[in-house]
Order: sequence, then structure tokens, then C-alpha cells
Amino acid sequence: MSPDQETTAIDGHWPAIVVAAPAHSALSGALTYRHSEALAPGTLVKVPLGPRTVPGVVWACADAPPDGLALGKTKPVSAVLGGCPPLGATWRALMAFAARYYQRSLGEVALAALPPQLRDLSPEQWQRKWLRLSKPTAAATAPSADWPAPSPEQQACLAALAQAQRPVLLFGATGS
Repeated sequence: MSPDQETTAIDGHWPAIVVAAPAHSALSGALTYRHSEALAPGTLVKVPLGPRTVPGVVWACADAPPDGLALGKTKPVSAVLGGCPPLGATWRALMAFAARYYQRSLGEVALAALPPQLRDLSPEQWQRKWLRLSKPTAAATAPSADWPAPSPEQQACLAALAQAQRPVLLFGATGS
């Protein structure tokens, strides 16, 4: 048996990762890679795909390789785009629904839903951008001299938004 056909287990974890591939290609489903640590579903990563490195989303992560997987042909995850919490189960369910509805691959839909600027960043750029976005500056939160002070209703709304632990839908006139 050649090393490429070897099926004995090696140390590590086996994330199933979706990448942007056409729906009717052999790569339309999740691809199995290996990584030294367990990656949470929804984690953004960079993985080798042919001669290039592409962005991907971890869809699941197993402690053992799938049956019949030729371990010698399994590639490692190139980079984990840390700093950003994994995309949640609700987001992944929405992407799966959209992929079925529009008859597209899961990776096509999931990666198209991410802002284009984020798909092309290196892990270091991703970390810096996420830190900048997740920590608003004092200038961004301070009222501007160009804007009127918020009304009591707007202040109550802003306070509720600051304490929210989940997405919030506001009802009212746009721009009020």
C-alpha cells in the first residue's frame, strides 16, 4: 500500500470546509482538511485548493478522518482567520437554505455573503481589521457638533441596543 492510500489515523482534527466552487462541480460539497486543533463550525479559514489558497468556512470538525480517506492526500488548513467569533448556527442554516433555494453550492453562497474586502485579507490583516471594528473609538461614539442631540426616545433605543446580546430589528421611520 502506498503512502497516498494509507488509511491509518494520524493526530489532529478533520474540519469539513466549504469553499466557493460551482454548484455542479466535484468540489461543491464540504472538503476535508486537517488541523492540529479542533475548529469551531463557522470559523473563517484559508485553505489550499489546487495551486492557490482560498477562503473557506468550517462547516463541521471531526476528531477522526472520514472512512476511506487517503490521509496522504489530505492538506492542512493554511491559516485560521482569528479575531472574529465563528459565524453562528443560524447564519449557517440561512446559508444552507439559500444554497438549496438558489441551487448553488454551499461555499458559493456562504462566501458571497461575506463582504468582499474580508475574503481577500491575510490572517494578520483580518486580525487588525476585526480589532478595529470590534472596538469603537471615542471619536466614533462621541456626538458630533454637526448632529443634533438624540431625543429621549432615541437615547432609550441606543441604550437598549448597547445592552442587546442578539440582533435587533428597529421599527420606525428611516433616518429618524
